Amino acid sequence: MLLNTIYEYKTTVMRQLKIQVQKSTLPNLGILTQIVELNKFDMIYIYHHLSIGDTLFLERDYNRLWDKNAICVFFKGFKIGYISSKTSGIISKQIDRGEKVTAKVKELRKQKYMPLNGLDIEVYIG
Repeated sequence: MLLNTIYEYKTTVMRQLKIQVQKSTLPNLGILTQIVELNKFDMIYIYHHLSIGDTLFLERDYNRLWDKNAICVFFKGFKIGYISSKTSGIISKQIDRGEKVTAKVKELRKQKYMPLNGLDIEVYIG
């Protein structure tokens, strides 16, 4: 009973003072993930052009029957692989909703005179 009275008093005072509760906004944190199947597509032609911070283009791939959440990753029009299936479910839902999704190269694992061993990216939603 006392709690209800306190709550009513608090809301009344807030209305009188015209105080509005602001919703807290979360910072736009990226999702760290990696690109898989690097050796199956055009990576051999463009790996030496990639650098940290480069923008990548993401596109849903509905033709990949064994992976309903498949997302292709492109760099300057070249297909370089797919987003890892561990995170593609989250990202594909956002793409299907029409959210703006961007990606940037976070880490490259290269060896001299050899193609990439791994490529980590950061995906931003919204």
